[in-house]
Amino acid sequence: MPYAEPLSRKEIEDRLAELPGWELTEDGTALARTYRLEHLPAAILLLHIAGIQAELNHHADLTLGYNTLAVSLTTHAAGAQLTAKDFDLATRIQAAAEAHQAA
Repeated sequence: MPYAEPLSRKEIEDRLAELPGWELTEDGTALARTYRLEHLPAAILLLHIAGIQAELNHHADLTLGYNTLAVSLTTHAAGAQLTAKDFDLATRIQAAAEAHQAA
């Protein structure tokens, strides 16, 4: 049984509509969002996301920059395609970012 089944284009569009600020990468294989907040709060948000990832056993690519935290999600085990796991993690990250007052 696969780790997760890839979503259809319609499922991706429907779920993406529920995540304001998130977008598909140009090739359509990943979800991406860059949050803007002061550097120390961005680092704290990164740690919060690390805990969520461990809980869900699914991991994002995170890039901490000056006043930014970039997030990219795809399911490598599904051939670098989007699955429900990506959207579940994005939803949890979105809630954490809002709690940290990230824009």
